[in-house]
Amino acid sequence: MRFPATIGFFLYEEAFFFQDWIMPEISPALVWAIIGTSLVILEFLIPGTFVLFLGIGALVAGFATRFFEINLLWQIFVFVTTTFLSVLLGGTLVKNIFKPRVTVDPFVKDDYQGQVVPVVEDVLVMQLGGKVKFQGTLWDAISTDVRISRGDLVKILSRDNLVFTVAQIDKI
Repeated sequence: MRFPATIGFFLYEEAFFFQDWIMPEISPALVWAIIGTSLVILEFLIPGTFVLFLGIGALVAGFATRFFEINLLWQIFVFVTTTFLSVLLGGTLVKNIFKPRVTVDPFVKDDYQGQVVPVVEDVLVMQLGGKVKFQGTLWDAISTDVRISRGDLVKILSRDNLVFTVAQIDKI
């Protein structure tokens, strides 16, 4: 069924009025500002600083869109470029302001020295073949002066890669 031209025109105008009432035209600058502000606020909820840099990029893109008539491609270019630059510049700034509290190497290299461990397989003098149990793991071990029997306790003197140099406790 066809409507007369006047009814069709009326429905067409009504549809546009309804669209403007439900969703008025929002400027791209406002969209960028809302996204940027949301990302900056979200930074307080998510640990790390990367979301902050995305928010800065969105805010700069919003300001550029507000003051210059740029199309969507340029808006995205401004967003990506300012986000990249804020990550580079802001990352070094954040590292300088918030220095790490721990200055010690997290991988302690000498935590084994002086530890007393049991011999699992006979430790030979300057030859591989002996095994000791350290922190639940079997390690190769050598002795510098005397053969050490299985079941004895030894003290770890040093480590060369995956081989401990050990000595009997009574000899130390």
